[in-house]
Amino acid sequence: MHETETKQIDLRSYARALWRRKWLLLVPVVVAGITGYLISASLSPIYESKSTVAVRTQERLSEPLAKLVGRSPVEEQLSRLQEKVKSRTFLVELVRALDMTNDESVRRWAERMHERNGSVSVEEFAESRVVGFLRDRISIVRSAANVFQVIVRDFDPERATLLAQHITNAFVSASNREQLEEIRSVHDFSVEQLVIYKQKLDDAERRLREFQEGRIASAPIENPVSPQNVGRVDMLLSQVSVESDRASERLTERRETVRELAGAEYAVMGQLSSQTLTDLSTQLVSLEREIAPAMIRSAADGPEVASLYVNIAEKKAELRSEAKALLMNTLPAASSQLLDAFAELKVAEAEVDMLAQRRSTLTRLLWNYTQGRASEPQEELELTRLKQEVESNRALYEAFLEQSAAGQITEALEAARAGGRFEIIEPPTRPVSPVAPNVIMIVGLSIFGGLVVGLGAVLASEQSDTSFKDVNEIKEALGLPVLATLPSAEIFRTISRREKGLRRNGMALSGGRSTLIRHMLRETPISFEFRRMARKLAKRAGRVPRTILVTSSNRGEGKTTVAACLAIALAKHHEGKTVLVDCDLRKPRSHRLMEVSPRPGLSDAMHRGRLDDGDLKPTALANLFVLPCGARRHEASGIVDSFPDSCVLSELIARFDHVVIDTAPNVAVPDALLVGGAVEAVIMVVKAGETPREVVERGVALQSDESENIIGIVINNIEHVLPYYYDYKYYGYGPSSPTEESDS
Repeated sequence: MHETETKQIDLRSYARALWRRKWLLLVPVVVAGITGYLISASLSPIYESKSTVAVRTQERLSEPLAKLVGRSPVEEQLSRLQEKVKSRTFLVELVRALDMTNDESVRRWAERMHERNGSVSVEEFAESRVVGFLRDRISIVRSAANVFQVIVRDFDPERATLLAQHITNAFVSASNREQLEEIRSVHDFSVEQLVIYKQKLDDAERRLREFQEGRIASAPIENPVSPQNVGRVDMLLSQVSVESDRASERLTERRETVRELAGAEYAVMGQLSSQTLTDLSTQLVSLEREIAPAMIRSAADGPEVASLYVNIAEKKAELRSEAKALLMNTLPAASSQLLDAFAELKVAEAEVDMLAQRRSTLTRLLWNYTQGRASEPQEELELTRLKQEVESNRALYEAFLEQSAAGQITEALEAARAGGRFEIIEPPTRPVSPVAPNVIMIVGLSIFGGLVVGLGAVLASEQSDTSFKDVNEIKEALGLPVLATLPSAEIFRTISRREKGLRRNGMALSGGRSTLIRHMLRETPISFEFRRMARKLAKRAGRVPRTILVTSSNRGEGKTTVAACLAIALAKHHEGKTVLVDCDLRKPRSHRLMEVSPRPGLSDAMHRGRLDDGDLKPTALANLFVLPCGARRHEASGIVDSFPDSCVLSELIARFDHVVIDTAPNVAVPDALLVGGAVEAVIMVVKAGETPREVVERGVALQSDESENIIGIVINNIEHVLPYYYDYKYYGYGPSSPTEESDS
């Protein structure tokens, strides 16, 4: 519960701070908003033209062949085409086709740059300028699964449309060329694969035939599979399956690498072979056949397996050397990268055959074990391997034939020539309105920035403000009760404007029927507050003090208004006569506030040593009088020094039941200190939210040192600190109409 109350108090404190500094917050917001609007208005409008292009996803190859040759994803093609559209070569062709270098601003910039660097021509500078401009304003974005947009932005709507049209047409043409190149590549690859697998099938059939012709019996191979290691065989089969898949992937990657490096010579390289290469591949397969039972008998790092791996490594090295030598004899101009890639390709092909042999041997041994056979003739194993090799190569070769690759690619080629895979479904149109600058976004960001600056200014101002802002804070700091709290009401601003008119324009006085008196005679929150203040004064000593001095620590805190309102409240609600004495001879204000003549007055009475009837000015209240400053204000110091012990003060006390004295601020001049000792009560006025704490504390301390009769504090401008402290509508007292005031 306590935490909730604290949080609410903190939020109210923030709200009060924002209300106090509302102009400090609003001014940066308004200025930033106007600045953002002016900036957006000064920017050149940018127009956007775009076209929509669809991708026709027509399958041209069957699934098995597509898996073998691979597909080019739409994202990859789109990325390549976007790079091409933004390439310098493409953009230079576009600039020249549209003759964009003849723009006056571009030519002027190019000529200035040519003067600095004469080695580059004006045309080159102009083209570079326009190319950079276009590269930033052309984009290709994907808007749906198979739909994307070509977007062009420019300062001129006509030029934006023209650019979009040319770029879209060029883009579609480029995409068609890309498709044709891809289809030709697939065709070349398929032809190469047909030749390769035909050769492999012939070699396999030849080896099988030779083996069958020269078959001789050999000693049986002892089957190493036993109940103790049958699980190991299963693990080795799983391992060889994974390695076979990886070997196939490596073979595909190395073929692609060789094809990229060889270019047009790849077809020639696909037919390269020699007896030595074939023999080395056969030897590697034989070694692999020996490794299978060795891995069953011992660990993979055992001496027997290690020795076989060393032999395999040596044979692979010989295979690489033979492959490089064969390629160098065929293509003397082949690069070192191509030689290495071709050698690795031959090794990858041998590895695929080797792993197939290992799988075959392991499978055969495991099957023999399950059938209860302890050995298998070596000839049978070799025969089985050769038959499997023939069947495997025949299956791959027949797969290409069955897919009718040549016929399908020819069909796809014709389809690409007929229309390509890209179709313009929405051509570019002339933009009607600009898309930039975004006025709403710019103004919004500017307002947000202004709000941040305003909040920072409010925070900084609050941190540096040492004035009192809370009633309890004033009580605790000064140790004095608060007699009244006054808002910055509209009536006080009205009176201030009327005072200025009286001072500057010489307006006719109302003879004591002032605006303040008329307001105080009505039932308003201000009149109620001073009525409560008079009752508090009466309760403190059993009666209202007969002589009351009203002062403040600094000028502009509202002491004269408080003194006048207190005098009016005493005259209206308490018996006896009341006089308001203007003892602030340096800056007198009571006569304008009460709208009476300033002379004769206090200074004149002090000069003659007594009061005359003309010194006291009557008001709209029969029992309220005003003793204004008088005409001899240049003798202010002497008059105030002698006033506490003068006959004038004694006569005022004798003739009136309540004497309310308005004096100058006690920190600036000692007038209030001198007069304070001669009165019964002193009231200090504090303007909340403005007067620094140090000044208020200094004023109270000075007055207390001179006379210990300060009975309380009146807080002025409290609405500035607590905006909801006074709510006229809540109490049912809105501002009165002029008719009501004139009738009062």
